[in-house]
Amino acid sequence: MAEKVYIGKSPFGVGVFARAPIKAQETVVFLNGALIDFEGTQKPQGEYAVQIGLDEYVDPLRPGRYLNHSCAPNTGFVDQIRLVAIQDIEEGEEILFDYSTTMFERSWELDCQCGANNCRGRIRDFDRIPAALQQRYLNLGIVQDFIIEALQRDRAVA
Repeated sequence: MAEKVYIGKSPFGVGVFARAPIKAQETVVFLNGALIDFEGTQKPQGEYAVQIGLDEYVDPLRPGRYLNHSCAPNTGFVDQIRLVAIQDIEEGEEILFDYSTTMFERSWELDCQCGANNCRGRIRDFDRIPAALQQRYLNLGIVQDFIIEALQRDRAVA
């Protein structure tokens, strides 16, 4: 899959870009790297970690290490580690996903400067983004399974 993308200069520093056009629903990359727990994310090597379970993260190798956030993403994760296009992506376009679709930890937030017209201004846990956006991402199938399960448990308890 790595042949579909390359690492290059981005407005956010370093990013991942489409080497050729990518069609909607096409797999872009697989997230690979060491599995770490929450404690591991607090160490320097964990700063790029992507949450795939309540206390399970992937410390990604290239190219996943350089995937950037956008409030107007063109990709999202399915099957925990498979990044798919949610719209057609043009050659040279940066590959972006919404970090909130993989976050449910209550410990990390970040001011967002993605520049999208619909920028929320803050990257935070999935259940803390607007309900309509949550539903859109759920309909697209790009919300991590552990988040869906946690939300279902929370609703069952309420």
